[in-house]
Amino acid sequence: MKVAIKVILLLGLLAYLVFAFMKLTKKEHEVICQNLFIEVVDADKADFVSVEDIRTLLNDSKLNPVGKNMDDVSLGKIKKVVDRHQFVLHSLCYSTPKGDVIIEVSQKLPIFRVMPEVGEEFYIDANGNKIPHVQYPADVIVVTGEVNYAKAKPVLSTFARIIHEDEFWNNMIEQIHFLHNGKVELTPRIGNHIVALGKPQDIPLKLARLKRLYEKVINVVGWEKYSRISMEYNNQAVCTKWPKEE
Repeated sequence: MKVAIKVILLLGLLAYLVFAFMKLTKKEHEVICQNLFIEVVDADKADFVSVEDIRTLLNDSKLNPVGKNMDDVSLGKIKKVVDRHQFVLHSLCYSTPKGDVIIEVSQKLPIFRVMPEVGEEFYIDANGNKIPHVQYPADVIVVTGEVNYAKAKPVLSTFARIIHEDEFWNNMIEQIHFLHNGKVELTPRIGNHIVALGKPQDIPLKLARLKRLYEKVINVVGWEKYSRISMEYNNQAVCTKWPKEE
């Protein structure tokens, strides 16, 4: 008799667990998206992308999730559409158990403003991607001379990576100039000299040597002493003094 009671209780417990699981599963499938929250995480740095831009993009693509069953909401498709925006660097899309969809957007932020001798101006971001010319008041590094995107992208991508990773160079470089002979010159923000890098090769090595020169020599002798610093030659820096005033 006791065994029969235990079996009945066990079967009842199993039936309840199955019922509870099916009910919970049904509720999960019936979750409706209540809210769409969009945040441009670097909105304080630029306004290339707005919350309304993203909302309009989703509406036009018929991907606005609000009011839809969460089973019918594709976060992958939403991310793909958002990332196609010309000023979106990347996005993060996720949902909450109660039915909210959250989109966090990062913008492509310019590092270089390219002002070529021929052609229209444009910007380049930290990944070396081209951004159409827009109104952007931030103080970014200017690139001038005989330069176009196809030709300069490998060089500027290298500069962008170094500048993005090293605050010293981000604060130090004011202008990058491409000469007609293919060589590159830098204008620093501090001092009154030009840096000749020569052909755009071994840029990380040349900048590392230049940084050591600034820290160990220029800081001692003074930033106004030289008119030109050449890093064209391996393992040496050639510094040209300003002519003495008569």
